[in-house]
Amino acid sequence: MGNVVGEGPAWHPEQQVLYWIDIRAQQLLRLDPATDALTRWDLPEVVGAMALGAGNQIYLALKHRVVSMDLSSGVLTDIAHVELDRPTNRLNDGKTSPSGKWFLFGSMDDRVNKESTGALYCLSTKGDVVRLYDGLVVCNGIAWSADGATLYFSDSFHGVLMRADWSEEKGSMGEPKLHAVLDDANGRPDGGNVDVDGNYWSAGVSAGCINVLSPDGKVIDKVPLPSRAPTMATFGGGDLKTLYITSLVRPQWTEIGPCDGSLLEIHTNTTGRANALFSCAGGLG
Repeated sequence: MGNVVGEGPAWHPEQQVLYWIDIRAQQLLRLDPATDALTRWDLPEVVGAMALGAGNQIYLALKHRVVSMDLSSGVLTDIAHVELDRPTNRLNDGKTSPSGKWFLFGSMDDRVNKESTGALYCLSTKGDVVRLYDGLVVCNGIAWSADGATLYFSDSFHGVLMRADWSEEKGSMGEPKLHAVLDDANGRPDGGNVDVDGNYWSAGVSAGCINVLSPDGKVIDKVPLPSRAPTMATFGGGDLKTLYITSLVRPQWTEIGPCDGSLLEIHTNTTGRANALFSCAGGLG
């Protein structure tokens, strides 16, 4: 299946299906591996991140707003407006925190000549948004350590992966520290996920690979891919050992390979961690 900018894959623990988004095609997608049934929902604007909800509910970070979506009706309900004062930005990347208490998402400068106008945000179950960190170009790679005590995020533009102490109770983080540097040749860090052993699986968007980093920030494995620009990997399947990887196609490419923009599937011996479900009772309505 061809995506323009496939992103944010997440395995739903209750439904046993995979959700992801296509940022530029403005779509939410769902794959049921048991039947190969593919469902698409068209969205009214660019979408940058997603959080899984219970039942027919899902949460989306659109260009400058976070919404809940009823998958049965397609109705969107505004929860929060974000960065209305930064019109050249858009929201980008996101995940539900380990307990499902928070939805973290980032933003990025959407212009060709990018500046450090991106940030990292935290949405509570009441609909309140707090800016956790500022001064990023392209916020990406949001994930948590296996014990939930460390938050990871990256700036894809600068090729840096950061870590910070995380309080799941308060939805707050400590001062970020450099975790790893991954340049163009090694694969600048796009989206990321952490397995049960605490290793961080980073999509090397510039090098067609997945970099596996140990908890101390060392690259311990590199998984080459048939797609030139992977954007995020997540674990799914009943045993959480199937790696699903989204990818993108760049508009300047003169030749597009058969796997560029595809959703890839790799069976591994590694076990991922189940996604928590988010629920928000707040909103602007």
